[in-house]
This record gives sequence, C-alpha cells and structure tokens, in this order.
Amino acid sequence: MQISKYFKPETLMFAAFLATLPIYAPNQLLFETELLQQAAYMPAFADTLLVTSVVLGIAAAIASARGRLPMILHRWVVLGSSAAYVAGYGLFALAAGLEGFAQPALGVLAGLLLGVSTVVLAIAWGAHLAQFDLRQALLWLAVMMGVAALVELLLSSVTFAVGLIVFAVLVPLACLVPCWLAWMARLGASVPGDADARPALRAGAAGQLRSMASVVAMPFVGLMVFAFMMGARKFVLFDMVHMEVLGCVLGAVVVLPICLMRTRVPLMPLIYRVLVPLFALVLIFLNSFPGSSGPLWLAAWMSYAFYGAVAILALAGLTAAAHASEFSPGLIFGTTVAGFAGCSLLGVAASRTELFQIEGGGPALLVVSTLYFVYLLASALLAPWKRDGGDIVLEEGASAAVAPVRDVAARCGELAAACGLTPREGEILGYLGRGHGIAFVADALVISESTVRTHVKSIYKKLGVNSREELVSKVSEE
Repeated sequence: MQISKYFKPETLMFAAFLATLPIYAPNQLLFETELLQQAAYMPAFADTLLVTSVVLGIAAAIASARGRLPMILHRWVVLGSSAAYVAGYGLFALAAGLEGFAQPALGVLAGLLLGVSTVVLAIAWGAHLAQFDLRQALLWLAVMMGVAALVELLLSSVTFAVGLIVFAVLVPLACLVPCWLAWMARLGASVPGDADARPALRAGAAGQLRSMASVVAMPFVGLMVFAFMMGARKFVLFDMVHMEVLGCVLGAVVVLPICLMRTRVPLMPLIYRVLVPLFALVLIFLNSFPGSSGPLWLAAWMSYAFYGAVAILALAGLTAAAHASEFSPGLIFGTTVAGFAGCSLLGVAASRTELFQIEGGGPALLVVSTLYFVYLLASALLAPWKRDGGDIVLEEGASAAVAPVRDVAARCGELAAACGLTPREGEILGYLGRGHGIAFVADALVISESTVRTHVKSIYKKLGVNSREELVSKVSEE
C-alpha cells in the first residue's frame, strides 16, 4: 500500500490539536508563567481537567463498546465540543492575561469545558486518522507531532502577547476538520474494514477491553509511561529549551526511518520486540555510568528522544488498531484519553512528594524508566512463549507449505471474489495462501488472534475446505 494513500492536506491540522491538547502538560507552558502567582487557580484547573477527561474518556469507551459511537460523533456533539474547546481556552487565556480573573471557580469551569471537549475531539480525530495503516500512521504522526513540538518551542520562546495570538489561531484550527467531517456525516465513514471485523462487540465492554489489550498493550503502556513522565518533571535546558518538547522533535526524527523499513515480518512486533527494547538496552548501559560523566549526560538527552519516539509509536499503533476496525475509535481513543489523563494526574501528584524533590526528581524517574525498560525486555523475551505454535491455524501438525503458484495474491483475489469472501477475509486469505499462520496475520493486521480465528473458520467454510493443507492446495490450483 502506498504510504501517501488516503492523506489529505487538511489532516495536517491534527498538529494544531496536538499543540493545544490541554492534558499534555507542555502545551500549558505559554500560560504557566502568567499564572504562577495564582497559586489556587492552576491546581483547580488542572485537577478538574484531568479528572473530567478520565471520567468522560471511560464513559465514551463504554458507550462505544456498546455500539453507541455514532452518538458521540453526532454533528451537534462535535460542534458543541468544539465550541467548549474554544470557550475553555478563552477562560484560561483571560485568567492569564487579566488581573483578578484567575479565580478558582473559573479555573474549574475552564477545566470542565476543556476536559469534556478533549475527549470528543480526540475520538473524532481518531476516527478520521483511522484511515491510515501502521506505516502511514508512523509517517504522518511523526511529521505532525514534530511540527506540533516545534510550535510549542516557538510559543515558549516568544512574549505572552505574541504566543497568545498564535494560540488563538491554533485552537480553532484544531477543531476545524472534526467539525467539517461531523457536519458532512463523514466521521469514520472512510475507515476501511467490514462490519464483521468487530466480532468483539458481542463480548461486552470488559471482553472488548481484554481483547484490545492483547493487541495494543505495548503501545498503550508506552504512552501511559510517557504521560506520567511529562506530568512528573519539567526540565529546562539553558533556561530556554524545554526538553519534554525537544524530545518529541528528536523522537520524530528517530521514528521517520522506521515507516520506510522493508521487512519480512510484521512491523508492530519488530518495533516492540526488537527496536524499542534495543533502545532501552542502550539507555540502561549509559545510565550505569557515574554521575556527571559524558555517557550519563548523553543518556539524559537520549531518554527524552526515547520517550518522544515511544509516544509517536504508541499513537501510530493505536491508529493502526482503529484502522483494522476490530475495535471502534471511541473505545480505543476514549480509553487512551482516560489513561493519559489519569497517568498525567499521577505524575503531577508524584511531583509534589518528597521523593520527587530529591535532585529534581531524577533518581525517582530513573526508577520508573528502569521498570518500564524491564517490562519491555521481559515482553520481548516472553513473546515467543505466548504464541500457540506459530503457523498453527486450526489443527495441530498442519502443513506450513507455501502455495507453489507464481502469483499467490492474484489467485487469492480470484478465490475471494468467487467464494464471496468479505474484504477482511480476502486479506487474511492472502496471508494464509503465502504460508503464514494466525499469530503472523494478527500482528500484520493489528487485530486479535481470536478475531483471526473467527475469520479463518469463515474462510474455510466458504472455500469448502477443512484443513490448512486443503486451503493451500486450493490456492495452488491453476
């Protein structure tokens, strides 16, 4: 699939949403200087914002799991949320710019408006970005997150008045595409896949969450650790450059080559079982050097690039899961917003403890990073043991021979059309015809193995075969 397929220039406005996303702490840097003297305002605003995002994110995820995503993406819900987004930031800007306006009650109101609107807009943007597969998502999210980080660096280096003008332009731009798509009833309409690609709908909310965890646990955990780290510590280099923001720029540079890699294995497991664990091993090695040494200084720099890359990889993985259509964008991104806000809240709370006051919180955050690195390495090492036989499809001992036909893809396409396979079943048949098993197909399509099994059973029935050998033989027939 072409890496530029489905992309439209207006999608770049997602960078404006990333640059204004209120639950991401660095986006508030423009206002914090003006509000530092208002000790009661910022906690009231931040706590209300994060708690509201957690509650509404969970509610949206549950509603989507029950098939109520169209209600969340209704045109008036999206338009109302966009108005609340602009109004919430308007109150926030007034508190920063007008003396006596920073009252805790108004902070609560601004946090409430932004919390509600963030959940709806995140799901709306997720439904739109679900048109991208993993490679496309890696490319465009790296570009857009890099652009958003550069905008944040600009905002942190200009006067408040200039930054406020830029922010006043970015906030409406962040809402423009969701509003237009909702008004035209096109939100989610371009997501590939079949209706039968969501058999988990019958499993209920808890069942869908378990199934989703089996698919996106690695990217989701990475994003949660990123949220905690960004909430727990702010590191400013030379009193000018915020490393949390610069790390996202460096992370985008790290991620861009990955989307262009040509591999014989699915990209998602390659990223989380090889590339990210290797990066973590390098950081563990550099962190083992004594304090104030060159390698330790390099590790500090690389850790911000590492977490920036982890955040981009995580968003791309979640987007790819939405693209696969097994889980609705509301379930995926509602859960993501709730988790991100909750971990940010934990990070902010941790930053106020005595443990995180020691040496600027460096030692405590090193412990958190080390635990995450151990999780990455353990997951990479244990992954092969969790597989149920690699290329086994339905029965033990099935042959894994590849069909000896010159163009397997063309033959599978003919069979899919002749036997009435759905688009997703035709896609899976192509992998089976080339000798791949359930685990490989699940990793390649970013769906759960149980869903692959359901499709394989349907494929067997429609093709009139009972085993893997019979399927390969049928594909091999001229």
